[in-house]
Amino acid sequence: MRVLYLLMLVAVFTGTFSYFNFMSCGEVGHLEAEQDTSRLLSPALLFSGMFLSDSEVVRFLPSLSKQLEGESGRICKEDAEEYLIAYVQLFPGTDVGVLDSWVRVEEWDEDSSIAAVRVNLESFEELSSLKGVHSVQPVISPVIRKVGREEKVIFSSFSEEFWKPKGVTGAGIKIGLISDGVEDISEAMASGVLPEDVHVLSSGKGREGTVMLEIVSETSPGAELYFHSAGSNKLEFNKAIDALIAEGCQIICDDVGWPDEPFFEDGIVASHIKEVIESQDILYVSAAGNDAGRHYQGMFFDNGSGWHDFSSGASTYQNIRMDVPSGEEVTVVLQWNDPWSCSVNDYDLYLYDCCSGKEIGSSEKVQSGAETPLEYLKYVNREEAAKTVGISVKKHSGEDRVLEVYIYPNSSVKVHPDNLVEEDSVFGHPAVPGVICVGAVDSKGQENQSIAPYSSRGPVSIYYPEQELRNKTDLSGPGRVRVSGSTGTGSFFMGTSASAPSVAGIGALIWSMYPEKNGSEIRGILCSSAEDLGEPGYDTIFGYGSVNDRTVHLLENISPGDSLLLEKSGVSPVETEGIFILKLSMPLEQIYSLANLPARAVVKGSS
Repeated sequence: MRVLYLLMLVAVFTGTFSYFNFMSCGEVGHLEAEQDTSRLLSPALLFSGMFLSDSEVVRFLPSLSKQLEGESGRICKEDAEEYLIAYVQLFPGTDVGVLDSWVRVEEWDEDSSIAAVRVNLESFEELSSLKGVHSVQPVISPVIRKVGREEKVIFSSFSEEFWKPKGVTGAGIKIGLISDGVEDISEAMASGVLPEDVHVLSSGKGREGTVMLEIVSETSPGAELYFHSAGSNKLEFNKAIDALIAEGCQIICDDVGWPDEPFFEDGIVASHIKEVIESQDILYVSAAGNDAGRHYQGMFFDNGSGWHDFSSGASTYQNIRMDVPSGEEVTVVLQWNDPWSCSVNDYDLYLYDCCSGKEIGSSEKVQSGAETPLEYLKYVNREEAAKTVGISVKKHSGEDRVLEVYIYPNSSVKVHPDNLVEEDSVFGHPAVPGVICVGAVDSKGQENQSIAPYSSRGPVSIYYPEQELRNKTDLSGPGRVRVSGSTGTGSFFMGTSASAPSVAGIGALIWSMYPEKNGSEIRGILCSSAEDLGEPGYDTIFGYGSVNDRTVHLLENISPGDSLLLEKSGVSPVETEGIFILKLSMPLEQIYSLANLPARAVVKGSS
């Protein structure tokens, strides 16, 4: 049975300089477990169905890179070939103790009955059939929402360019950042880029957290900063949020996405953050994602032979193509709108060589009622020449469903725009109504601001527990931020990873100006006072508009005699949960003058 083969097909990132390669016999393609520190966190477990070469099936043996706890980030090679990390979904009411004889439980979430476990490969099959176990799925690493960093740029410092109200520094506000890691934070402190009192709860592996801290520090220099790494699985990420809450952080900001979270419903991360927002007086800010130009969503459209036509009959080219240079890699994730862990419709994901037509990779996990509607694979081009690779999807059995594909390429991989869909490219916890989901503005001057072409946009289609269409994104921020870096040399940091901490920092400034407000009210002020871009009013590309230093300028110049009144809008709560209308008791012309705004930038709710 193919399920016995497919459950065990795991490829692993190993971290510093170590990796495991799984090569096909005689084929140009190559599925490789190699760390991409610019995008994927370590350790990671990538699973695929099988790898075909000239009709020969090469079955993978699972491997594991186990990152040791602490600051070293070293790899325990003794464990690497004996264990893997997986999520075990237990049936409700089942005690996690049933796993004790089979695995080591790393994390346990009682509310969702999900455990992150370290399992011996010899016990994997038995674990899947253990009484009380609903399903077992290998852990898939998270994605960091950055585009890249342009080096060798000469410019003045960020702080000289960003306008701040006199005496407003964000003092009294605690901000918690979550990203991959802050490996270079000591250098950043020594060079004066960051203050020496940043609280690092978990340093993680990587450097994007250091850059995010710098953006927040330059925006809101008086705020107290905290950092916690995202961890290597979703349960660790939830614990990171709880740890920052326990330290008293009023604002939490992350740039992390989890490709194995459901696209069509709230998963364990989204549900946890929703609960935290509802129970705690916090402002949660998250990067929308950089997926507008590498995303597809649409109903399965049979081309007549059981394969999906991504053009829905509108084009002779029916799939998605990518140009993959030599040595570069691409990861592809497919989901469809079946209930999570209850998929009865079986779809499979394939990669093929567009030149020869040969199949070079596939993910063929069986969905028969108790599995997740998820297929996932990674391809690395090991030939000397670049290759054009196609993505195709086949319905193995079941009904037509809405398909959604995200592509995570290295920066040098070109994804052709044919058949891609920009809309509905936000997923996971940024889609939670109470979260401020931040897109990226590609600014070419104050009078010429457009959305960054990569910036994910809404709306978000949710199907379970009931169907709804969520208004995302919420706000936009600068998608290209000048940073000093740990060495003090300048560069541009780009992506929604840059826009989210910018909005979080401005949120801290506003909260320090109005300390009597709660988190929901600060969210309302941000949304209501943002600079409107795109279509008048709210839209799913810019959200409520761009949050920048002029937002703070407007609010700071309200005289003490002017009232700041927040009222709930009359729009459907499903569409604008937690959104407020800002009404200022001063003439509109005065507001424009104070904020130095052009006449087209209408402050919502003013009259």
